[in-house]
Formats: sequence, C-alpha cells, structure tokens
Amino acid sequence: MTGKLEKILLVDDSGADNYYHQMIIEKAKVCKAISSYSQASDALDTISDAIKKGQRLPDLIFLDINMPVIDGWEFLERYEAIVPQDSRHPVIIILSTSVNPIDHERAESHASVTAYCSKPLSADKLQGIVEDYFS
Repeated sequence: MTGKLEKILLVDDSGADNYYHQMIIEKAKVCKAISSYSQASDALDTISDAIKKGQRLPDLIFLDINMPVIDGWEFLERYEAIVPQDSRHPVIIILSTSVNPIDHERAESHASVTAYCSKPLSADKLQGIVEDYFS
C-alpha cells in the first residue's frame, strides 16, 4: 500500500500513543501526510482553518475518547458544529483503550463515527481499515 490517503489525523492526549501510531502509519505507507494532536482543541482549530481556506479535510481521523479538557465525545459534537454535513467525508475511527460497553454503544450510535477500534493500532488493523473504507 502506498499513499492511498492524502492525510491522517491522530487526536490523542498520549504523546507516546501518537508517536507509536504515527510510526505504524508511516511504515505502512498508506498516506502522504500525518498530523497528530495531543489536545482536541488544536485538532479542531486545524479542521476549522482548513474549512475556512477551502482546503481538503483529512481522509481519516483516529480519535481517542478519554482525554482531558475536550474528550472525544465533545470533539465529535464540535466537529459536527463546524464541518458542514456535505463536507463530512473523513472516516472517523475511535481508537481507545476503553472496554466499557457504553462507550462502544455510544460510538456505534454516533453519526460521525465509522468504527471503534481498540488500542494500540497495529499494521493489520490499519490495513483492514484502509481496505474496508478506502478501496
């Protein structure tokens, strides 16, 4: 797989997780650019700026749900408020360590969430996501 996607966005308060997941994505060579954010507000600012400038949004967003200040659920609410419905093309994958069934149900019922995936991201999981949603 080489460069099927233009951009992947990682949103996770864990720098170590972002680093590890970025290494997995880079090694798989599935995209041209990767951005990672440890604060959801910074990721939302980047998305908002891209919309204002008419730039392409990320193809894929990996989103942690358990983050301080703005958690993944609030990120989704704000994302839906700033991104017009017809521009919501990014695949959003919840990437979390939570095994709480309520989190899984909430993710499945959320219109913007494509899937729920347990951390850590692996090469096999990434390949499955790219094949399932971008082929």
